Amino acid sequence: MHDIILYILIISVGYFITKKGWIPKIIDRKVGLLQTLSLFFLLGVMGYKIGSDDKIIANFHILGLESIIVAACAVLGSILLTHIFYRGGDK
Repeated sequence: MHDIILYILIISVGYFITKKGWIPKIIDRKVGLLQTLSLFFLLGVMGYKIGSDDKIIANFHILGLESIIVAACAVLGSILLTHIFYRGGDK
């Protein structure tokens, strides 16, 4: 629970700093690159963590199938909801 509160606090501070205009333009233009690099780093660390866990590797065939099903449902649900909301906006 403490982690969630910390995340919300960090996001709130970032929002407040941005709205006040305290972020220099040079940093503001590089945020996308920083996010992309951070995401690649996070994916690499997660891959290392998963690859080094013998229990996950032993059950990979089960977890992999469940992951594909969850991902497919998430994508299809997103497409469906986007279609519903955008079609409703045309009227």
